[in-house]
Amino acid sequence: MTEVQIGFALIGAMVGLIFLGLHIGVALIGLAALGVWLIRDNPDLPFRLAGIATYSGIQDYLFATIPLFVLMGLLVSISNVGKDTFDVAEALLRRVRGGLGMATVAANTVFAAVTGISIASAAVFTKVAVPEMLRHGYTLRFATGAVAGSSILGMLIPPSLLMIIYGVLAEQSIGKMFIAGIIPGAMIAIGFVVMIWLMATFAPSWVKVPQARAVDALPPPMSVGEMLAKSVPIGALVVLIMGGLYSGFFTPTEAGGVGAFGAFLIALVRRRLDGAKLWRVLKETGHVSVSILFLL
Repeated sequence: MTEVQIGFALIGAMVGLIFLGLHIGVALIGLAALGVWLIRDNPDLPFRLAGIATYSGIQDYLFATIPLFVLMGLLVSISNVGKDTFDVAEALLRRVRGGLGMATVAANTVFAAVTGISIASAAVFTKVAVPEMLRHGYTLRFATGAVAGSSILGMLIPPSLLMIIYGVLAEQSIGKMFIAGIIPGAMIAIGFVVMIWLMATFAPSWVKVPQARAVDALPPPMSVGEMLAKSVPIGALVVLIMGGLYSGFFTPTEAGGVGAFGAFLIALVRRRLDGAKLWRVLKETGHVSVSILFLL
């Protein structure tokens, strides 16, 4: 076979393996190594090239940000900070049409400004917002759609992990990218809120099931003191991370480390972290970080 024939055969094999469910990164690495082996007729060469490519691809200091931000997001998740953020937004929007959907968007927006990744947002609000919306008579399609749609804000609102990765790969200023992401992120969040209000006003059947099936018409009220108490942890993390980044006091990697430590302290103070949970968080951090690096 010629080199061109080998290349087309490997592309076809890659498409087939991806359709069978193999991880894209694994398929690319395996078939690339096989291609080098077949073309150069040297079984040792692909292993040496894989080692060199792996090291040169992730040797940049900024890539340490990936596990740090993932760890911070998972620690924030288990400390119930996301649930508290949703509770506060829910209390503020309790009398607005589609208020719980808007609360999900608002909580996801604030949560994204802390974690920087969509995985943590989706994991938290799937468990927190979806059951709450279903309990108050919202349709399953609307509840899951609101969570899935607003979770993408973690990829755009700074400190976005994907912005950091792109900045490293494209050799662009991460600080400027963060500043550039604020207005588009806010516009998308506002667009979600407006769309939810329009749906709740003009197409209520898409948002809620018949009122007779709803358990409670409105969530219970929340005092101002309780709102402030629940807002302090998320507010402190936002000020710590964003303030350090925009003032130039932290680099993105240092911000990830400081944020992870802050989330760790919050989880300890709230007594939400024990040995088993910490081990599970560390394992999940490793799995998610490796998966992201595979895609790079």
